[in-house]
Amino acid sequence: MLARLARMLPRPARTAPLVAAHPATGLGPGVALEAGPVPASAGRRAAAGLSNIQILRGLAAATVLVHHAAVYAQILRGAEPSFPTFEAMMGVWGVAVFFAISGTLMAGLVVRDRPLVFLAHRISRIFPTYLAVVALFAAVFAALGLSLGGLAPLSLSLAPAGPRSYALNVEWTLVFETSFYVGLFGLASAGLARRIVPLAVLWLVLLAAAFLLLPAASRDLVLPPAYMLPVAAACVPFAGGLLLPRLIASGRITPMAGLLALPLFAACLFVERDLARWLGGIAAVLLVGAAASARQARGEGAVTRAALSLGDASYVLYLVHVPVLVLTARAVPAHWSGLAYGLTAIVVALGLAVLLGPVDLALYRALRRRIDAAAPVTLRRWLAAYLLMFAGCAAWGSADTARDDWQERRARTALAALPAGSWTDPAAATAAIDGRGLTLPPSMQGALEFITRTSPVDAVVSAYAFDPARPTQTYRLAVYCSGRLIGLDRPRRMRKDLAEVIGPARPGHRIGFWMQIPAAACAADPAPLALAIDADGRMGVLAAPGR
Repeated sequence: MLARLARMLPRPARTAPLVAAHPATGLGPGVALEAGPVPASAGRRAAAGLSNIQILRGLAAATVLVHHAAVYAQILRGAEPSFPTFEAMMGVWGVAVFFAISGTLMAGLVVRDRPLVFLAHRISRIFPTYLAVVALFAAVFAALGLSLGGLAPLSLSLAPAGPRSYALNVEWTLVFETSFYVGLFGLASAGLARRIVPLAVLWLVLLAAAFLLLPAASRDLVLPPAYMLPVAAACVPFAGGLLLPRLIASGRITPMAGLLALPLFAACLFVERDLARWLGGIAAVLLVGAAASARQARGEGAVTRAALSLGDASYVLYLVHVPVLVLTARAVPAHWSGLAYGLTAIVVALGLAVLLGPVDLALYRALRRRIDAAAPVTLRRWLAAYLLMFAGCAAWGSADTARDDWQERRARTALAALPAGSWTDPAAATAAIDGRGLTLPPSMQGALEFITRTSPVDAVVSAYAFDPARPTQTYRLAVYCSGRLIGLDRPRRMRKDLAEVIGPARPGHRIGFWMQIPAAACAADPAPLALAIDADGRMGVLAAPGR
């Protein structure tokens, strides 16, 4: 099967030798950012726009680091947010700049490189360092008796498979990146690389239509299935970045564009997040365009050299910073303020990135050399295997997500069909369910085990539901507090520890629930209500502790 797929991939054409590439970006100094004819002066200006972009990349990584430091100070240390909206937008801005840079650079690389070489370089830039960092922190967490999580093959594939648990808790952007690369590879293989500008314009039109037509909850998915990723608002800066080389070459983007970015970034503070993705994405494209078209930093002076070094280490910094935040929270004294904790974690994350950054770049250089020297047939076979894995994981995870979404919609419809006052206590809920003939069979076993705080702002609900008479049946868990629906979730745990409770029937699927909810959601309700709902909309009240 792999051999047949490999034969379908494009054969590398003979081209001139590749120019030396910048180790962090993969973009060589001779690569015009323009995907077509470029005036000489504008082409040199666009092609040379690496040092400013590297500095901007480092600043984007630092922005995301500070954003997450503020978030984890609240989650793990109970700190009060100083500027909650600003802190939240820092993550949106940083990621938008990353994606705008990526789109800009890929517009040049997809034209310069043969399709197979383009994709092989992109895979070698993302996966080896990512998997090495995951392995590093999996070992550290295991040594400390902690669970890293997110080590399933579907998650590690970085394919667009819908909501998943990830090891480093930052992988959603890598899912977008790998999807971008595979999509550009497909366009280049179809001979459309030099049509990237009109295709990017069409993509932006599609994104605008999706923003206007999709429900609000579907506009800003950060873990979308494959069929929703192309219309996610987070794609705006990437699509805009694909246009930047042409805009820079034609003189339509100048250093003054950076001034236009500032009010757009500021406007993000006053709108909903889905619109902020659009405004921040446009602002990021303008900022990257300004950086690429301006006079380039020459590495003179300690500050500039430090900024360039941060840019070179930005990928490692992005990967390591969340595990560092978690480990630092365990290491520092409990009486430390959120600010002291955050500053300490930032310093540790920066130090680790500076230490590992050169290793990351050396690894990428070595892999690039091997790819550039590899026989075409070898590249085709390896990439055929990768594409088969990527497509399989995306299809499997997306189908699972679609099925899960369908079941959730049915569950919400079933709950909405009952009177709103039905969820104030177990007796009222049971009477309403019985009155509609929606009672689950008496063979269903389940319980709400506990609701407990896991941090100052989060709590977790533990429950299970299983029917030994229908061992293949799965359920959704609905939790109500003070008559209000707090959460609706699918089972996420196998619960082998329940063997004595459920008897000899062993389910081959997950029956345990581990639902995260806001800590304040049920704080005022001493008797939360939990329901198990099957695929047909039948439901039953789960026994709770003390009832």
